[in-house]
Amino acid sequence: MTEAEIVSAGGVRSSRQSCNTVRILNEIETSLLECKVCFERFSVERVKGRPKNLPCGHVMCWECLRSLAHPRFQRLECPFCRRLCSPAEASDCLVVAHLTELLGGGRPPCAGYSAGGFGTVGLKLRGAFGGWGRLVNPTGAALFGGRGALVVVHDGRKRVGIFSLQGERLHGFGRKGTLPDDICYPLDVAVTPAGHIIVTDAGDRSVKVFTSAGRNLLTVRETFKLPWGTDADGSNRIFVTDADAGTLSRLVVDFCTNLVTGHHVASSKLCCPREIASSKLTGSVVVVEHLRGWEHRSSTATRLKLFDSQLRLLSQIDTFGFSLVAPVQMNVSAVAFDSEDNVIAADGSRRVVVCLGKLRESPSFIPLINQGLGRPVGLICTAGNMLVVLDSSEQAVKIYKDGRDQ
Repeated sequence: MTEAEIVSAGGVRSSRQSCNTVRILNEIETSLLECKVCFERFSVERVKGRPKNLPCGHVMCWECLRSLAHPRFQRLECPFCRRLCSPAEASDCLVVAHLTELLGGGRPPCAGYSAGGFGTVGLKLRGAFGGWGRLVNPTGAALFGGRGALVVVHDGRKRVGIFSLQGERLHGFGRKGTLPDDICYPLDVAVTPAGHIIVTDAGDRSVKVFTSAGRNLLTVRETFKLPWGTDADGSNRIFVTDADAGTLSRLVVDFCTNLVTGHHVASSKLCCPREIASSKLTGSVVVVEHLRGWEHRSSTATRLKLFDSQLRLLSQIDTFGFSLVAPVQMNVSAVAFDSEDNVIAADGSRRVVVCLGKLRESPSFIPLINQGLGRPVGLICTAGNMLVVLDSSEQAVKIYKDGRDQ
């Protein structure tokens, strides 16, 4: 074969490869990147165009999902396989979303984050207090909204400690025991806007309500198997996760009579739910599930579920979903909302704190703290762009400030 023939043959092969590439891209465009209900292209920039994955595995856009759902019963029959499901069971199809971004020149994966919260420049350590003796195996922390004080539960002589943000111990209460004012093994703590302190106690498997001075007002014991995480919203309603029962509950308490006037179990099919956070801005609630079973062989697999203010499931993201937006597998050990309703999460295994953006839109992965942590088990976002991290490994409270604020 002459040199001219070789060049000609190479040109033919190159042309054929180019044609094959174009054909494959066109097939991807037609088969994967458009909704098979309305035949519109998926979009990650428009909420209505986001690809949603049904429990049966079929994918459609958010607008078609909402249109096909029964307006009253919120039930949906998959148009492809006829399987019934709830729209709340649908999750973002991140594989298709990322293909749409890759082939369509969409926004980068982190664009779902609003810089009005902590920003993208990271956080700087501004102070710390605690240490062995002052704090012993701390498990939860909460903020007194109007007092500038921090409540920490731990295994010390007094289970509940109240500190100033400068680290001064103000007072404590809750000795280990079985009396009404005692606390056995606290797991988490929350503070209502009215100043009542809520503690989940694994010792007698109860939820206890105290005044700020430490007087027990109420103990709810019969309805829980293992109450774990707790938080309160702006209306003094109390949220509790039950790790053994797999439930998310909302308690309404009449603090004039110290009686429970409402107990609503919003979800009863969660998998070992533990950490929880309530948004002061929108009333949304995020819960961390710790997955187990043969399909999740890793002991560090976690899943986040986002509920609206009425505790209806909005979205979820699991370990596989994290792997599409994060360079590492996330093992979430604490969650919080910042002032812009972004979800902030701590990874207890990798000792980092990251911003996950707005989970209902497009999850992001923005590192905020990537050094100096032992095992973060509690997060508190303040209105002044401060992030309080409870580090159980170092028995300490660490306070970080936005790197833009000097």
